[in-house]
Amino acid sequence: MNVIYLTTLEKQVEEGKVKQAQFYAGEKTGIWQAMWNEVNDNGKPVQDIWYEGISWEELVGAIKRGLQLKLAEGFKPMLRGIGEEQAGLSAKAEMTQLLQYYGELHADEAVYEELRAWRREQSFKEGRSPFILASNRMLQMIAAFCPQTLEELLHIPGFGQNRASKYGGDVLRITRDKQRHTDFPLDWVAAVTDRAQFEAWMNRQLERRVQKEAARQSGKRRLLEAMADGGSLAQLRTELSFTSRELVALLEELERDGYDVLAGIESELAKVPSEQLAEAERLFAEMGDRYLKPILQGLYGEQLPDAQTADGVYEWLRLLRFKTRKQKEEAAKERDGGQKAG
Repeated sequence: MNVIYLTTLEKQVEEGKVKQAQFYAGEKTGIWQAMWNEVNDNGKPVQDIWYEGISWEELVGAIKRGLQLKLAEGFKPMLRGIGEEQAGLSAKAEMTQLLQYYGELHADEAVYEELRAWRREQSFKEGRSPFILASNRMLQMIAAFCPQTLEELLHIPGFGQNRASKYGGDVLRITRDKQRHTDFPLDWVAAVTDRAQFEAWMNRQLERRVQKEAARQSGKRRLLEAMADGGSLAQLRTELSFTSRELVALLEELERDGYDVLAGIESELAKVPSEQLAEAERLFAEMGDRYLKPILQGLYGEQLPDAQTADGVYEWLRLLRFKTRKQKEEAAKERDGGQKAG
C-alpha cells in the first residue's frame, strides 16, 4: 500500500482520558482506499473502510464525508501529516494558525490585491515562483494587520529578517499609510476569535491537505499515462491545474521511483526551436542552473518577453534543467564506475 496521507486524531471521552484513532488514504495497484482505525470501548481495534475503488472523485467525496462525521463526533487532528511527529499544536504553532485564520477573514481586499500585484512583478523580475516570495496566507495576514514599521512586519509569521531585508521596504510602501483598526503586538487575536469557528476552519484545512495529497498522487498516475500515450505535458499540466514547478517535482519523484521520464521531456523540448535549446544549454553550462532568470536574460538580452511568454519559456527551461541535471548525474556515475574498474 502506497500511503499518501496518514494522521492521528483524538477525542476526549471523560475527564483526563482520550480515545485515539488513525485515518489514512492510500493507493495499491490502481485501487484507492480510505480507512479509519480506532479502538472501541471494549478495547478491540475497529477498522472502517470509507472507500475502496478506482474513482478519484469518489475517494475525495468519501474522505470529506468521513472526516466531517468524525470531526463532528469530537475527534481532533493530532498530527498534521506524514512525517510530522509532534503531537498537537504548540502554542507558537497555534498562534500562527490563529493569525492565518484572522487574515483569511479580515484581509483588506484592496491591499491584498496590491500586494499580489507587487509579488507578481517582483517574481517576474527574479525569475522565481511568486509563492517563494510570499504565500497567499502571508499576504492575507499583511493585508489584515497592515504593519506600518519593519518591527511590526516581523510579527507576521514567515516574514523573518531575511525576507524583511529584501522586501520589507516594498511591502511597507503598500501598507504604511493604510487605515487600520487593530494594533501590534498581535496577542489580542486569540481573545477575539470564535473558538468553535476556528476549530471548524482547522478541520477544513485537514480535509484540504488530504485532498491535495491525493490529487498529487492522481497527477503522478495521469502523468505516467500521458507520457506512455505520447500526450502533451503542457496540456496535462493545464488540466491538473499544476504549476510547471509542481510538474517538474512530479517528474523528479517518478524518476526516483524508477520510471523513465526523459522520453516525455524530450518530446516536450522538441517543440522548442533548436537554436533556443542550444543557446539555453550553453548558458546553463556557462552560468550554472540554480537560477533561471539569468538564462532568460541571456536568451532575450535587454528586450525581455512579456509575462505570459516568459512563463512559457520558464516552463521549458525547467524541463531542460531537469534533463541536463540528469545527464550530469549519469555522466558522473559512468566516470566513477570507470575509475573503480581501472
